[in-house]
Amino acid sequence: MDNMKDNTYYKYRNLKDFERFLDVVINNRMYGAKPRELNDPMEGKFNKTNLSQDDFEEIRNGLKNTRICSLLTKQKEQTFPNDYLMWSHYADSHNGCCIEVQITGRHNSGWAVHKVLYQNNMPSLDGLKGNKRIQRILTVKTPIWESEHEVRAIRVYENKKINSLSPYYHVNIKAVYFGCRVTLEKCRFYKRIINGVNPAIKIYKVKEDNTRNDVFAELTCSEIK
Repeated sequence: MDNMKDNTYYKYRNLKDFERFLDVVINNRMYGAKPRELNDPMEGKFNKTNLSQDDFEEIRNGLKNTRICSLLTKQKEQTFPNDYLMWSHYADSHNGCCIEVQITGRHNSGWAVHKVLYQNNMPSLDGLKGNKRIQRILTVKTPIWESEHEVRAIRVYENKKINSLSPYYHVNIKAVYFGCRVTLEKCRFYKRIINGVNPAIKIYKVKEDNTRNDVFAELTCSEIK
């Protein structure tokens, strides 16, 4: 966990739910989804070998009472979020944004951060009990997702308290990047709102570099002053 605090992470998202976007920026927090709200139908799958009916019931209840906040790790070679695929999949086909964050220990009681492991085999629960089973189940994914370099903040709530306690995971927001299909006018409008709350957050406009005619354009970005 300690060395993970030193890393930078990305959260791609759309701007259609502008109220939620503002909540992220104003309150430095991100919503933790329940497993059934995630986009991978393989979420929650595990190797059922040597598990009893009581084990299944405990695991089912644990998954029902868990929230996940997913973040993508910034890679050493990245100077900004330049992954075309992530912009297309998670940022409304480049009409959304990417929020650059660092992990904070503040206000995150009950949450634990884990790197996602990518493998073909479903997660084995041998030797694990309680919340460690839930954490293992939710941090193993198939290799088709490997390019995401995902980490997950996971909180397993006490039985039936998931809907009465905070669903948010707190972060330090460092920058916001707007996609290449977001107009410069809108970017400047968003900048006024964001910097009105926190002047330290840097705002960038991502765009395609079309200086060459013989290759597909790469993404570049520039800070909006």
